[in-house]
Amino acid sequence: MVDILLKTIMFVPKFGVHSLQVGFIASKIGKQLGLDELELFYCGVLHDLGVLTPHKGILLDDINNEFLIKEDIPTFEAPTKGHTLISAFEVSKISFLSKRFPNLSASILLHHALPHYLNESSTKDITANVVSISEEISKYVLVNDEEMTYDDFIVPLSTIKNRFFDFVYDAALSVLKQEYTRWMLYDIKAGFNREKLIQDYYIKEPMSFEEIVEIGAVLSYIIDSKSEFTRAHSWRVANLAGAIAKEILLNEEEFFIAGLFHDIGKITTPISVLEKKGKLTTSEMDIMKKHVYYSYLILLDHQNEPWFWPAVRHQERVDGSGYPWRLKGSEMTFKDKILQVADYFVAVLEPRPYRGPSSPEKALEEVQRAVSNGVLDPGPASILKELVYGGFNFESIDFISSIQKDISDFEKSLTEEGKV
Repeated sequence: MVDILLKTIMFVPKFGVHSLQVGFIASKIGKQLGLDELELFYCGVLHDLGVLTPHKGILLDDINNEFLIKEDIPTFEAPTKGHTLISAFEVSKISFLSKRFPNLSASILLHHALPHYLNESSTKDITANVVSISEEISKYVLVNDEEMTYDDFIVPLSTIKNRFFDFVYDAALSVLKQEYTRWMLYDIKAGFNREKLIQDYYIKEPMSFEEIVEIGAVLSYIIDSKSEFTRAHSWRVANLAGAIAKEILLNEEEFFIAGLFHDIGKITTPISVLEKKGKLTTSEMDIMKKHVYYSYLILLDHQNEPWFWPAVRHQERVDGSGYPWRLKGSEMTFKDKILQVADYFVAVLEPRPYRGPSSPEKALEEVQRAVSNGVLDPGPASILKELVYGGFNFESIDFISSIQKDISDFEKSLTEEGKV
């Protein structure tokens, strides 16, 4: 499941390239130094995770090469920066990784620290310094379209040599001498070998439900926070789909996971489309619809999981008017139709740029109208009706998970303290 985290990062264009480049080069430098190659890769890929959350008013759409370069300049005044604090905090909430790599969060926290803040005998600090020099190498590749030679790297790196331990600097140069390393960095930039890189470093170990939810909570927070209108959408859909499933003795956890990941492809949807107050144009609607396709691509390696198809078919409709496959009722499972009803209901429940929120009763009326028109299946809708009139506490789905709330509160505290 950790591959979902990596693939989602990859789908943020400039950010994904930078993250994968840093993970790749850090792993190679780490190997040169006898460090854990796998830990260095994850430290490199996740080092800027905090940049993706909406602190300082920065939106995902605004992340470009210029922003990444300016954001990634170390400071002499302090060993940490706002986004390193947030990155470390978010990664610490993913127990599947933090249990395997106990120093991962701490190394991410210090990846902008200069040597005088670090201990060259500490593996944690060495790892942070390796990520730091890997960032610089990635930035050179990002701004140079023509492939850089070994000598092309030496000149800029030599001017900032004091930012790194001598042995880290020497190891980086040794790795850059390898043509494979330099060519791979440009292949990542061009879009080649990214999937292979993720597969090479994928941790193929089973996850508990709780560990899956932790990854889903962090990702859905990043994605849903792109717009104030969808701030807890995935969490609400997950809770409601699970509640419907529980009523008919289906596996509640399967539907919770499906709901948590169903909109993961919205990492690609521009804020201008998500928050447009007027009617979307045909091309804008196509962009909006395409999030399902990207959800499918990100989740595809898990197509044998019971939650996969309900997650990626949530925009299909019984009458064939949905997307992206234009499936009709008989071509879908009852599980698919549960997610469709849950997502439809929650979307009406929530505010949108062009309207305010609806009450549960009003949202149910919209669902029932869709059933009457042959758009949604009556089975899940009838269960939803029982929940609405049976005292189901819809306030319980109107909140961000404890993990997401912790991240949000942490960001706010940093903003109030002037650290971001």
